[in-house]
Amino acid sequence: MEKNNITSKVNFSIEQALNGNLKFKSSDDKLKDLKNVANQFESIFVNQLLKQSRQSKIAEGMFNSKAEDTFNALIDKEYASILSEKSNFGIAEALFDQFKLNVSAESTK
Repeated sequence: MEKNNITSKVNFSIEQALNGNLKFKSSDDKLKDLKNVANQFESIFVNQLLKQSRQSKIAEGMFNSKAEDTFNALIDKEYASILSEKSNFGIAEALFDQFKLNVSAESTK
């Protein structure tokens, strides 16, 4: 019973915080947040590409283990973050261009 009460309080607090943040942010702040989210999505996408390319390897490695799999997953995440920051894949830009009109439209309401 207490667990459900805590969960509902946390969910309510998160919902209030999100609603409050969205209501009081300026249009420029919303656009910055949108750009940040678009960049994060691009990083996730690149991470999935790296993950799939690593899974399609032909031969097994000499030190194939769970530890190596964990290391590879972590290093792929870092590579994806660096690649999405330093390279221009165009995914983040396309998402930003697609959704910036929605942010601008909300601010005029």
